[in-house]
Amino acid sequence: MSSPAEPPALVPPRLIERCQAILRQRPAAVACDIDGTLSVIAATPGAAIITDDIRVSLARLASRLDVVAIVSGRSAPIASTMVGLPELVYIGNHGMERLHQDEIWQNPEAAAAITAIAAAAAAVDAAFAAEAGTGWLLVENKGVSATIHYRLAPDPIAAQALLLPVISAAAARHGLIVTEGRLIFELRPNVPINKGSAIADLVARHGLRGLLFLGDDLTDVDGFLALQALRAAGAIDGLAIGVLGVESHPRVRETMDAGIPGVSAAAALLAALGDGLDRPATESVAAADFPR
Repeated sequence: MSSPAEPPALVPPRLIERCQAILRQRPAAVACDIDGTLSVIAATPGAAIITDDIRVSLARLASRLDVVAIVSGRSAPIASTMVGLPELVYIGNHGMERLHQDEIWQNPEAAAAITAIAAAAAAVDAAFAAEAGTGWLLVENKGVSATIHYRLAPDPIAAQALLLPVISAAAARHGLIVTEGRLIFELRPNVPINKGSAIADLVARHGLRGLLFLGDDLTDVDGFLALQALRAAGAIDGLAIGVLGVESHPRVRETMDAGIPGVSAAAALLAALGDGLDRPATESVAAADFPR
């Protein structure tokens, strides 16, 4: 029987050691996506939850690190409500808004598209409102973006083919762009903001030297690539950690530095990092040492 002091079996001990070494390079931060990373993917956005053990680990890390950030496609206020820790920094709508200690900021160019987002989202909803057999469709207006969910569709491939032309047409009419994620489409303003720019801004804003970014979806790849570019330039040390599942996009595995098997492994890693921050440093382990 393993001792409680041993690293969780879901996460390789060498990965934990490498992450702990990164977080000793101050200022340091942990940044995480929510859905599929801290919360198991649910049938609808409102059904997703963050378990108490993850919440406790995030709070513990926030008390020891310079920054703990949530970098999510959800709106920043919804992300904050879901996590329930006001001391965290909430970067919502893929970097288009930020919330910290009740102060919210939205990118002005993105905010200028709120009316267009609402109109395009309503057009998509209306296009299928009277169509039989599309009760699985969920259109979620998030202010500076909107998400069209088709997770509940009995045939997701057919649903994707049905939705994309309508969504693309609505986006074109209102000067928006369309992106994809796990069984979703998104309507976004045509501005150069994504999780990559959000990660770069987080590093610059807090002068970070160490950063871990945990993500699971195609939208997190931009964040992975930004972290790796900053590391290659010598600006930070860090790891892009893929939280993998059966729906993981191939690009997540292709671009991550290391992978862990799902939300339970992310929970184990966050707990282990809190346990180990005060322990003596061990030998350095490079990003290239981890299998993809």
